[in-house]
Amino acid sequence: MNKAYSMVAAFSLVIGSILLLPVLNIAYAQYSGQPGAATLEEQLTLAKEKISNAQQQGAYGSGTAMFGTNLDSTVLMIIVITVVIGGVAAAFFAASTVGVKKKHVAVAAGGTSVSGKFCTHCGNQIGDGQKFCGACGTKV
Repeated sequence: MNKAYSMVAAFSLVIGSILLLPVLNIAYAQYSGQPGAATLEEQLTLAKEKISNAQQQGAYGSGTAMFGTNLDSTVLMIIVITVVIGGVAAAFFAASTVGVKKKHVAVAAGGTSVSGKFCTHCGNQIGDGQKFCGACGTKV
């Protein structure tokens, strides 16, 4: 298996387990059977009241506080969105720098453009494959 595929699979498993654990706690909360908990009939009555309140004029939103007692899902969603947007930005940044080769072009005394390497000591043009300047002997 390719290393990139295994990294994506591991990342998906980690993120999936992080997102799944809080959901399981919420899903099994109604089956805890704690004494003094609301019965099914009481929960049904409360649900009907919530629906009637939500249908009234001026009632907007679900009524669930985003920053209430359950911060783990909100924080996880913010982290996931940040990672996704950061990943896309990093991909665009990496794609913009790949394959960009700047060709150094200098203008000779006669006005013609010449390209290639030049000696940093004396400024003479150096041919391809040369490691030393022919005029001054400086290593390029």
